[in-house]
Amino acid sequence: MLRVKSQILILNILIQMKRIIKNIAVFIASVSLISCGGSGNTATETSADLAEVKTTMDSSSSVIFYNIPSPLETFTILKMSGSSFDKKVLNPTDKISKYVSSFSKAANLGAYSTDLSLCFLYKQNQDFNGYLKNINDLTNALGVDGSYGQQVNKRLQTNSNNLDSLMAIVSEAGINADQYLKENQRNSTVATIAAGGWVEAMYIITNIAEKSQKKDVIGLVGDQKIVLKNLTNMLEQFVSDPEIKSLLVDMKDIASVYDNLQEKKGTPITSDKDIISVGNNTSYELSKEQLNSILEKITLLRNKISL
Repeated sequence: MLRVKSQILILNILIQMKRIIKNIAVFIASVSLISCGGSGNTATETSADLAEVKTTMDSSSSVIFYNIPSPLETFTILKMSGSSFDKKVLNPTDKISKYVSSFSKAANLGAYSTDLSLCFLYKQNQDFNGYLKNINDLTNALGVDGSYGQQVNKRLQTNSNNLDSLMAIVSEAGINADQYLKENQRNSTVATIAAGGWVEAMYIITNIAEKSQKKDVIGLVGDQKIVLKNLTNMLEQFVSDPEIKSLLVDMKDIASVYDNLQEKKGTPITSDKDIISVGNNTSYELSKEQLNSILEKITLLRNKISL
């Protein structure tokens, strides 16, 4: 147990370092991009694909993006804590036909990207392929350029057993996808995808935290306080969109629970010969009542998004 906790603390520090150079769009958009190439065939038409999609062009040229950890990073910590894979917490792939508006497509593209991350990390190959197809369909339906997606997909498959290689490929693809979306003034789409991905990740970790009552997993829920603040700050820039405005209201309701969390200063990491002291981490104490409140609110929001 001590070894696992030490590994988790080290990984948290590495993630904090990564946050400095990564923006909120990189992972979510890149996971979407990975699927664009597929097997080289045209995406199967679904009712979601056939629906008219209105591309929203942002008038603002000074949109600010905020740093958050990717779902893959968060789920890596989840797995290291000893939590097992639970398919029941994922958004079912057969719901894709319900996503007909641009907002629902973008939000659930984020959600399915999060689910894909969990399936990959736990090596659930069959489920992984199902989410990959859905991401491909929604990406195409939203009009995100995937002209370079096939090569990325091949590299992903070739390196599917190497997590470090996967992260490198995802980061590279993310830079390209991020650039495409920004150059085409699709910043509100980026924000919606990111929010949908975060809501899905929160639904997963709060459910597992409530069932397992593991301190490490409950700590993950508490750590989302800063992430949620960053997301609400970013969404504030697009309140002229009524659907984003409604989403923001729900996310601020969740944030109201976090406002009452007590900050807890961690102690320096100094484990014998293997780990050098690196300073303090900040975490938040989360009571059982607060955890249940967050779970209730995030479940309501997630169900509203996933229909």
